[in-house]
Amino acid sequence: MQYDEVVIGSGAGSVIASRLSADPARQVLLIEAGPGYLGASQPEDLRDPWVSLVDHDWGYSADYRDGRVQPYPRGKTLGGSTAVNAAVAMRGSPADFADWVRRGNDQWSYEAVLPYYRRLETEAGADPAVHGNSGPLWIERAAADRWSDQGRAFVRAFGDLGFAALDDLNAGSSSGAGPVSHNVRDGVRQSTAIAYLDAPRSRPNLTIWDRCTANRVLFSGDRAVGVEYIRDGVAGAVTAGRVTVACGAIESPPLLMRSGIGPEDTLRRLRIEPVAVSPEVGQNLADHAAVFLTAVGAPTGREDPAEYFEFYMRDGSYYIALLTLFSQRALGVFFGDPNAAPIVAVAPGVGRPRSRGSVEVVSRDPVPPQVKLNFLTDPADVATLLTGTRLSWDVLHNKHFEPFVKQALPPLPEIIDDDAALTSWMRATCGTGFHPVGTCRMGPDSDAAAVADQHGRVRGVRGLRVADASVMPGLVSAPVNLTVLMLAERIAEWMAAENE
Repeated sequence: MQYDEVVIGSGAGSVIASRLSADPARQVLLIEAGPGYLGASQPEDLRDPWVSLVDHDWGYSADYRDGRVQPYPRGKTLGGSTAVNAAVAMRGSPADFADWVRRGNDQWSYEAVLPYYRRLETEAGADPAVHGNSGPLWIERAAADRWSDQGRAFVRAFGDLGFAALDDLNAGSSSGAGPVSHNVRDGVRQSTAIAYLDAPRSRPNLTIWDRCTANRVLFSGDRAVGVEYIRDGVAGAVTAGRVTVACGAIESPPLLMRSGIGPEDTLRRLRIEPVAVSPEVGQNLADHAAVFLTAVGAPTGREDPAEYFEFYMRDGSYYIALLTLFSQRALGVFFGDPNAAPIVAVAPGVGRPRSRGSVEVVSRDPVPPQVKLNFLTDPADVATLLTGTRLSWDVLHNKHFEPFVKQALPPLPEIIDDDAALTSWMRATCGTGFHPVGTCRMGPDSDAAAVADQHGRVRGVRGLRVADASVMPGLVSAPVNLTVLMLAERIAEWMAAENE
């Protein structure tokens, strides 16, 4: 059968497939490499709004820097990483999108994207001028009278340091501290599989193939005409009027390169016939580098919070997250020992990093790529994280927050005032937000190196788009979950309006 639209990947791809299949005349195929749970058939680890680090994972690793290789989980199931992440629903700030505009992406200002943030969500009781009330994604945010004791202390500590207290981090401020919103409803994670596919899956013009791995996009000349895949161990091909790649910032570049779109030397090395030479496919990888200032906690009040990632502060180039690992459940997930001492962590990170990594394809076959994050290789990122780390130290020792801290763990007390020692510690221990973006970055027509234009259309070919985190020109100062869905909403609208 020929499909009008073939969408590869079901994180952001679920948004694209749902929106395009709303037109009953349009035949849409959604391809997902992992299992295709829907509704009540989802296993508990996917319904639970906690990070799922083991099951439904691609099993990738990443070189953080200098050969320090660590696991790099990405979701492999219907809903992609929205089905396994921390269910954090935070928007990018106006300053983040001003940075996109400075890079030449004038169609992605904060004013331009706000209607699409609103379109995707339902947040009951929120300001309708800022939030949506009829979108597919249910979002919850704790009112001030429901803040945990430690969260309230976190906000008050930042108040002492001159930062605003915000009831709503998604209301358009670029600076301040407040509660984190989550895409959770009645304790159940609202992945894109639930939010965007539960109702539309009954549409006769929407087909979902799970456990199906896309090998490459097929071309006739410079036009995408289909997808070669492996399903149940059997190779096949499907024809398409248009193909959308939405596999995420780690998997979309290898798929493009296996299809003949990428750096010429890489394609020649792998004996792949070039369709379009695009040197920056797989380059420009950005992720949030963060460190963790940990202390033995002194839980009081609500000792077993439903959310371990409750409060957040951002200001310009850095952010600081509060992680409260007080419950046996939290300690078991993150430390492997449910009986460990309670931990409180204040985690500063680089909000809009300048350091760049890469995703390198190693085979003509769909095997894991080499991921290099190159954290803290740009001196500006080091300076930003030094600032954030010392500010976090001040919060840990603020009069409001001290009741929740028994003892700061080494080596921070000994090195906090030593630039060289603190920098070495940051480089040796920095972790990631697991928020990769930028590996198929978009740009204006004047930017010949950009992989895609501002509508996600891949340069040098026809009938092919990328619609996921890989086209983001830079990071936002928040987890990217909501921004990727916003981006997919906007690209889907453009696609629906096109005649091609």
